[in-house]
Amino acid sequence: MHRGRLRNRRPQVVSAPTRTVVANGTVVDGFGGVPWVGDVLISGGRIEALVPGGSRPESGYDAAVVDATGHVVSPGFVDIHCHSDLTRFAYPVNESRITQGITTEVVGNCGMSAAPTGNDARTFASLIATIDVTPETPRPWSTVSEWLDALDRTPSTTNVAALVGHGSARHTAAGQTTGDPTIQATARVVREALDTGCVGASLGLMYAPGESAPPEELRAIGEEVASAGALFAAHLRDYRAAAIRGSVAEVVEASGGARIQISHLRATSPEPGFADILEHVESLRDRFDIAADCYPYIAGHTTLVQILPSSVRAGGPSEVLKMGSNPSLLAALLEASGWRPDQIIIMKAARSAEAVGDSPVNHSAPWAWLADLLLSNDGLVDVAVESGFWRDVDSALRKDWVTIGSDGTALSPDHQISAPHPRSWGAFPAAFRRMRDNGIGLATAVRRMSVASAERVRVPSGLRPGAPADIAVFDELTFDSDASFGHPARPATGLLHVFVNGRQVVANGRPTSERPGRLRRAGETT
Repeated sequence: MHRGRLRNRRPQVVSAPTRTVVANGTVVDGFGGVPWVGDVLISGGRIEALVPGGSRPESGYDAAVVDATGHVVSPGFVDIHCHSDLTRFAYPVNESRITQGITTEVVGNCGMSAAPTGNDARTFASLIATIDVTPETPRPWSTVSEWLDALDRTPSTTNVAALVGHGSARHTAAGQTTGDPTIQATARVVREALDTGCVGASLGLMYAPGESAPPEELRAIGEEVASAGALFAAHLRDYRAAAIRGSVAEVVEASGGARIQISHLRATSPEPGFADILEHVESLRDRFDIAADCYPYIAGHTTLVQILPSSVRAGGPSEVLKMGSNPSLLAALLEASGWRPDQIIIMKAARSAEAVGDSPVNHSAPWAWLADLLLSNDGLVDVAVESGFWRDVDSALRKDWVTIGSDGTALSPDHQISAPHPRSWGAFPAAFRRMRDNGIGLATAVRRMSVASAERVRVPSGLRPGAPADIAVFDELTFDSDASFGHPARPATGLLHVFVNGRQVVANGRPTSERPGRLRRAGETT
């Protein structure tokens, strides 16, 4: 970084929202416009001007200069589906996010948000642990308002917007019971969260306690979301290819006309038909405001409880622990799930650290080993399950209405709670590389990693004068994921600089430890 004319000097860290120019890069605005070479001028945390190279002042700029010659200058990426609800507090520099160009995260997905917690904090903690990474950090809140205030006053590197989880609201209103008396109470909790600043609500129809909600309750939630003009995001009830169409229909019926977001759209079973599912969803777009997100992997990351029958998992981890007196039955239920032992890798088992990275295929009695692991870890075991096909991933990535959601988490390199899925560190560069390899143009790929997702949740994004200066600078040819299951915490290659609200959070590929991120509440469009 230097002042005045562009010079051939090594860029330095821009650490304050002063006047800065990201100069001579290939500017991709995020709205689908044709890329052009020029400068992005930053002042006061916002984009002051976009200046084509031929219009650059002869005397240069009275500004710090970051040389972007030969590189792409794009909006920072918007992760519409992640699980950083709690890890943002434990790892505020968010290295796993910013080193792949993410500048805004949407938390509260899959039906569970960090608030409201209700009066039974112990049970709530066990429920959210089935979905999110839960570091041992203070949680000084019980209501959504208190949680959002905590996000607002806790400095972090990336911006954040929050969905309220239906499961969290349901737990607060009525624990894990079902029935009409709880419906309006649950809907009221959701409405209060939306009024407080949540940008939408999420369903987790494979997870307790939302899994057992009656259709009337889901419709009541959808009506509240529609009334608020917010987003209705859904982890579907069943992702098997033969069941996705019915699972989508369930969400559409419950939506009340709200904007629908299908979370991590993929098929988890070997039968064909995913292409037909994509065409079906596309046909629904003629009548409904419906879109989806996906991640560029065939291995998912979930809890071991999720492969059990609905009748068992609906009660949460506590129901699983009741099977401790009959571990052979638990082993039989795990085996009946239809997965093969070689498809499963242990990602988290707090009391059995030696099991992390192991697979049941390495044991003579694989299902008994899994059952014992589940019982000895209070029902809280995370697994990666290899499922689906790369052809389906590519089919989703080719659809213009499918954006990128990592399903990952804000982490630091020294994170020790669990073995992270590589998507936490590499989903966006991996998606970019796969889209480009599939013939998707630069402008379209960038739009689907930034503005397209921001428009779904109605938070600011894109390179335009007056917008927050959330910017990524990367090499189009080398930007890629270096994270793998063997080495999941490797940052992306080819990423040079990242700005959040005008402050440089990545310089020359390295985090600067700046924390300029802010909470984006519903209704904040600039």
